[in-house]
Amino acid sequence: MSETPANTLQYRFDGPEGAPVLILGPSLGTTWHMWDRQVPELARHWRVLRFDLPGHGGAPARPLDSVGDLTDRLLATLDGLGIERFGFAGCSIGGAVGVDLALRHPGRLAALALVGTSARFGTAESWRQRGDTVRTSGLDPIARSAPEAWFTPAFLAAQPAIVEWAVQMVRTTDPLCYIAACQALAAFDIRDDLGRTGSAALVLVGAEDQVAPPADARVLVAGIHDARLAVVPAASHLAPVEQPAAVTDLLVRHFTTAWQTVPAPAAGTAPTAPAGGQAPVPSGPFVAAAPAGPFTAPAPAPAAGPSPVPRPAAEPPVTPSSAEAPAAVSALAPEAAVPESPQGASPLAASVPPSAPAPAVVAGHLPADAGDNPYATPAGPNPYAATTAVPAPAATPAPAPAAPAPAADAHATGVRVRREVLGEESRKDPEGFRAEYDDFVTRVAWGGTWARPGLDRRTRFLVTLTALTAGGHLDELARYLRAALRDGVTADEIKETFLHTALYCGLPAADAAFAVAERVVAEEGGETAEGAEPGKPRPEA
Repeated sequence: MSETPANTLQYRFDGPEGAPVLILGPSLGTTWHMWDRQVPELARHWRVLRFDLPGHGGAPARPLDSVGDLTDRLLATLDGLGIERFGFAGCSIGGAVGVDLALRHPGRLAALALVGTSARFGTAESWRQRGDTVRTSGLDPIARSAPEAWFTPAFLAAQPAIVEWAVQMVRTTDPLCYIAACQALAAFDIRDDLGRTGSAALVLVGAEDQVAPPADARVLVAGIHDARLAVVPAASHLAPVEQPAAVTDLLVRHFTTAWQTVPAPAAGTAPTAPAGGQAPVPSGPFVAAAPAGPFTAPAPAPAAGPSPVPRPAAEPPVTPSSAEAPAAVSALAPEAAVPESPQGASPLAASVPPSAPAPAVVAGHLPADAGDNPYATPAGPNPYAATTAVPAPAATPAPAPAAPAPAADAHATGVRVRREVLGEESRKDPEGFRAEYDDFVTRVAWGGTWARPGLDRRTRFLVTLTALTAGGHLDELARYLRAALRDGVTADEIKETFLHTALYCGLPAADAAFAVAERVVAEEGGETAEGAEPGKPRPEA
């Protein structure tokens, strides 16, 4: 096995060689195993490359200089493999690499997902103190406190094997590399640069994340010109580990629909939508094939079809198992020729039974689903597939109006949309006094109006806030304000909506709306028009 160059990273491939490349970046203190539960499904559609941070998971201990240095090492690794263009999903410091790629190398990104990521993580002083702790006491104090920062209390109590695995993962990290990463995060602050990003982004955050909380995620969504928010309930910082089904499905949906088949614009310019809303089809290979070498191996043929990003069928997510996991190849430096997981075998694949349900996700501006599965990818033709021009007939008869959807389908759609918008189920009391009324609201309001494609979700929220203000329905206004903030609507957008409402609905109505909004915005994480100001110190990771 040849030695890994000093400016590259330890990596692993999963999935068919001919598929587009999707890269998964880890959080500080973790290894590529934090993505174990996503890989079986993602590798059905993409060539998945996971990498380890220096000194993590047995990787060579070559400390970082900065987040930009980590980005450069990743690109050097990809250049050596002949990979020019790729999708990228990163968690925490891995997400920081994703933002750095979008700022400095937008032309190489096909699509971007930021998981548990902030434009600035905590304060520089907190990271310096963390580095000092490691210098004086080693990594054991950090390892013992990591699970509380990474997982919710319920998960800590229910999954002791994963908690212990997480502790050992930190303990086996090289201390000098960990300290260097802390210094890199201390210097990381791209709040003023977010507007220059040129990649479509999904910003995904656990609802209970205290390291990179939802308020920080909203700062990213407000700053990145083409960003969508997904808040995953019952999850903290390592949402891919804690809620694997929800995260997997959100990633599949995002990368399937947002993947750009043409180079992104240069940094600092907003992309121009192609005429007719159809993404152009590339004229050449999408991704350069990896050269033959000691780490390449035969793999299953890529999915058939003309699209470089095949749309997966609507089906439940795959739970990792030893029988279903795709073949993988790894690249390790000679000095890293140790068992793949020095901290022990990853318990992620076996920790959750296949029947474990995915939680409802408050997802902002994601494509509408088919049926009542909130995570199913819609069936139908791929909008990115190449098409063949066919001469139009002399006269095309007008299509017959579509038959109305059966009541059962409208109800199922309403249940799903209401769950997406408000994070709650419709009432399920078929014998109750309100049963027929609730069924009516579910079918007509949620399965009808809210599900129509004519307005996007954000616009419908703003219209609803205006209507509730005009009607003086302040309790309902508070509920929809919370849902709007969790769906990616920013405090600035809400402020502008109420200013406009004051002009047409009167000052007293707008004054009451501002009072409700001020309280709700503070309760939802303290985000103000100037940005997120959490009201209490938060743990670091």
